[in-house]
Amino acid sequence: MGDQFQLAKELAAAAEACFDTADRLAVYSEMNLGTHQYAVDEIIWAVLRKDHPMPAGLIDELRQRLAIGPIDQGGEHHDHLVERVARVRTR
Repeated sequence: MGDQFQLAKELAAAAEACFDTADRLAVYSEMNLGTHQYAVDEIIWAVLRKDHPMPAGLIDELRQRLAIGPIDQGGEHHDHLVERVARVRTR
């Protein structure tokens, strides 16, 4: 669980500038509940909505992690998350 939490935490920090109040509430609630895939999904949705560029290395790390399989119990949304991550703009 530590690696998943750390990845979600790093993604949230990189996306923080594009979050509105609802995004923050959704992301950090999911992280605190331990549903890291849902937190990552919320982060990616916010990033795509705001066309916020993310660090290339961090998105590559996320892609590699998703290639292994679902991050946690949020696995039923895995394929949709993979598709969304592919659309994230990097810097």
